[in-house]
Amino acid sequence: MPDIMAMDGPMREALAERLGGVVVSRGRLHMLQELPGLAAVGGTGEIAGCLFYAVSEEACEIVSLESFRENEGVGSGLIGQVRRIAEEAGCSRLWLITTNENIRAIRFYQRRGFDMKALHVDAVAEARKLKPSIPLQSGEGIPIRHEIEFEMRLNIEQAV
Repeated sequence: MPDIMAMDGPMREALAERLGGVVVSRGRLHMLQELPGLAAVGGTGEIAGCLFYAVSEEACEIVSLESFRENEGVGSGLIGQVRRIAEEAGCSRLWLITTNENIRAIRFYQRRGFDMKALHVDAVAEARKLKPSIPLQSGEGIPIRHEIEFEMRLNIEQAV
């Protein structure tokens, strides 16, 4: 499994650009290059995956998670590290949005302990107002319409 490290400025810029730079979730436009991020780096220095996140109040949102090497623990390693960051920041929940056609992501997050928290019906139509490049359907022909919110409740030990 690759090493997980915080992204520096040039790495963050390059990965944000590679991923399109902009993500919309729950009606909010996220500029990836402005967010903190983690990178999974292989033994030869290649980037195996990345994760961008946003901490606000008592929640940490996974804004974007990309694995460039499948089935090697890259995504799981990135989630483990962002979970530690969220817990250290005092967050009580780690959450994310995916869309209804993203069956692989839905399976992936559930297998890693995330629960479906909400279905935001037709939310992608609103997201397209902020990011018109969101396609109408997946490569498999599934209409992209709804946002699915996943969350993992974090057990934060309270200081006594």
